[in-house]
Parts: sequence; C-alpha cells; structure tokens
Amino acid sequence: MRLAAPLAALLTLAAAGCTAAPAATATYLLPWSAGAANGFVVMQGNYTADALGHCLSGCATHDDDSMRYAWDFDLPEGTEVLASRGGTVALVNGSWAADHCGGVRAGQAGNVTGGLVGNETNFVEIDHGDGTSALYLHLSSVAPDIEQKAKSGESITQGEVLGESGKTGYTQCVPHLHFQVEQSAKADWFTTSLPITFADSDVISRSPSGIPLEGESYVSDNAPTTP
Repeated sequence: MRLAAPLAALLTLAAAGCTAAPAATATYLLPWSAGAANGFVVMQGNYTADALGHCLSGCATHDDDSMRYAWDFDLPEGTEVLASRGGTVALVNGSWAADHCGGVRAGQAGNVTGGLVGNETNFVEIDHGDGTSALYLHLSSVAPDIEQKAKSGESITQGEVLGESGKTGYTQCVPHLHFQVEQSAKADWFTTSLPITFADSDVISRSPSGIPLEGESYVSDNAPTTP
C-alpha cells in the first residue's frame, strides 16, 4: 500500500549534502549489530513472482513500486537499529509514542489508531548523496544524536545507531523494522524503492546474490560506531 504524503510539521530537514560513496561502489550491511549472534528473520522480502505471476515473496504489502525492493526484519522492540550505509540525515520523525500503532481499516476488527496511521510512524531517512536514500521505518524511538544531525547536517557513518526498533505506524502492532533504499526526493520520506544487495558474509554465503530471502534468518556484520 502506498502511504500518503507526510505532514511537513512532523519532519526535520537536514541542511547539508552527503559525502557517501556512489551507488555503484556502495556497501550495505544489515541494519543491526553483529552482536545479535542468531540473527533476525526476514518477515517479508522483496516482491517476486513465478512465470505465471503467482507471488512468491513480499506478497503482503511489497507488491507495488513503493515497496517492491523493501524488507521487513523481525527485530524485537527496543533493538538498536544501525545505519546500513553512511550519509546524512535527510528526514526524521521521533514524535510518536512507542505504542502508537494500528493495522486494520475502519470497520474491521482489530487495532485502529487512526485513519492516517500509515503516516503516524517514527522513522529515519538517510541520504546517500547519489540520488538514493535509505528508510528505516516503525522505530520506537530515534537517537537524540540523529535528531540533532538532522538539524546540523552532519554526516553519519555506517554502523551509527539511528534509534530503536518498534511498531509505530501501520504495523498491526507487531514490532519489526521496515528497510528500503529509495529514490531521494526533497521533503518526501516514502518514494520508489530501489534494488540493492548486502555484503554481510552470512547473506553472501547462503544467498550469493546478496539479497536476503523471506523466511531466512541472517547474522549481520555491522558494528556500532561512535558518533
């Protein structure tokens, strides 16, 4: 489902450019610490279908351009979320309470926080400086250093702690991290997803394409860095 345009009052714009590597030479690592020895499961992967058009992966919500190349990782609430790649903080919102979530439409049984719950979510968007940005969605909280860097325009490094995973927004109140790389667009945090690969050794060893597969659990090579 395509999320509606965000409310500008909830966003903070970064003031400067990015010094990240070009997309062709960029290295992405899974967005959690290597300290998670057993890794985390891919709840929903990139959208794929067979020759007849039958969905094989990403069938729940990743079946359109906005999320075709997204992943939902089964991170428990409160897990540190690390930058998969360096850049600058383009947009950030950490204003929602950790329990602000929903997941069904009005009139259906279940938890409905509000009609715009898809927009009512904590997130960080990192601009890589090459026309692409990474979106880290459904956070329970955003790290204070990241909120400050959104205002100052300071760069961040791969592995820097962005916040903690959670369930804010349209999640059916199930904690997880939605991650995607997308086309950069000024003042828009949800655009068109783009294909990427991960360089983590556990991903490469079991998926030589570098694409984490739905239903599989992966250990990260990412390591927290000090701002």
